Parts: sequence; C-alpha cells; structure tokens
Amino acid sequence: MLKLNLEKYKELNIYYYEKEFLDLALKVIDSDYSTYQILKNTKRNYVSIIEVNNKKYVYKEPRNEFRIPQRQVTTLFKKGESLTTLVNINNLINMGFKEFVKPLVAVNKRKYGFIVSSFFIMEYVEGEDNRENLDMIVEKMQEIHSKGYYHGDFNPGNFLVENKQIHILDTQGKKMFFGNYRAHYDMITMKYDSYEEMMYPYKKNLFYYLAYSMKRFKRLTFIEKIKYFKKKLRDKGWKI
Repeated sequence: MLKLNLEKYKELNIYYYEKEFLDLALKVIDSDYSTYQILKNTKRNYVSIIEVNNKKYVYKEPRNEFRIPQRQVTTLFKKGESLTTLVNINNLINMGFKEFVKPLVAVNKRKYGFIVSSFFIMEYVEGEDNRENLDMIVEKMQEIHSKGYYHGDFNPGNFLVENKQIHILDTQGKKMFFGNYRAHYDMITMKYDSYEEMMYPYKKNLFYYLAYSMKRFKRLTFIEKIKYFKKKLRDKGWKI
C-alpha cells in the first residue's frame, strides 16, 4: 500500500497517496475548477460534481463535524470524516473491494486542534440505482461484513450499478468492534427501510435484537420529533 502523505498549504492540511491528487487539491483550493452540478447543499453536507482539466470528480464537505459542538470536540483526537474516508476506503480497495468509489485526497483545517473545515474529493462514477440489483448488493455487503467492516447507511441510493459492476458510495468504511451489531444494523436498515421482501441473511443473535431495538427506538414518534427540532435549531445557528 502507498504511503499516506501530508502537505501544508494556506493553513490547510492536504492528505494524499499519489502526487497527482496533491496537484488536484491545490487546484481546488485555488479555485481553479468549475462546478458541473451541485448534488446537495445543506447545513449538514455539500456535495457537487466538479471539473478540473476537463475531468469530472465528486467534491464533498462534511459540515456537521464542525457545526455541532459535540462532534467538533471529538475531532481533537480523531482524524475527521474526510481523512477517515480517504484512509479506510483506500484500505478496503487494497483488500480487493474494488467496488468502493475511490477517495483521492482529503483536506482539513484545524484551529487549536479542532477541525473547523474539511473536504475530500472522490473519483466520479456513473451507474443506476435499480431495485433489480438489490440481491447482488446485499451479497456484496455480506462479503464486506465477513471481513469485519460495515457501511453505516445501507440503502439502495448509496449503490450504483453499471454493467453489473457495483459502485459503493457514502461510507467511511469503518471496522466493526461490537460483535456483528453493525452488520445487523446495516441489514435491518436495508430490509425495513427499502427492501421488505429481502431474505434476512444472518442468524438472529443478541446483536440482531440490540440493533433491531435501536432501530425501533430511533423511529419512535417522540424521538423523531426531538431530532426534527434539534435539526431546525441547528439550521438557525444554535450550537446543540
């Protein structure tokens, strides 16, 4: 595996494995690019397709980690979402999971040790979000789980398929530590949110019931109302 490199530029930390992607980051930082399409622009995230030297890339800013105080505090001793995604997904690709969309470079800025801004750039891929591919996607997720990793937002919208080739999006590729709780949570999310007819692939052990209970708890009306009001207050600038 290639060595992770760090370059400092304009008070920013640039992390990359290959020199060409350092050059890509420098162009983006210096605004030497064009925005092809904005995919999402919310208080939580900004995602767009950009063009640099006539080539498309996906640009993402995970804003919650410096917008929400309790999340920002954790960045004092964590890598942050952008760098975590760069490191973890490249590791999974090197393990043979070529389905993951490759993060190319991560950039952040820290103040007093805390992340105050960040972004990362990924390769651009095309494909369809098609329910006909769900069994193939579930099977691939089982393979990833078997190596001890999970998705974290296992829904059809985060998987594109092009000529039977799966492209996996929107995950930090984190490792499971609490038994197979996270594997169950992934599958429960897919089955109960998107694919009710899915044959549940795992034995329903203690971790299944813990994950199922947590999923049900999060869907309780009063919990959803609390989450809704917290989101509204954060959007108004409240630091909660």
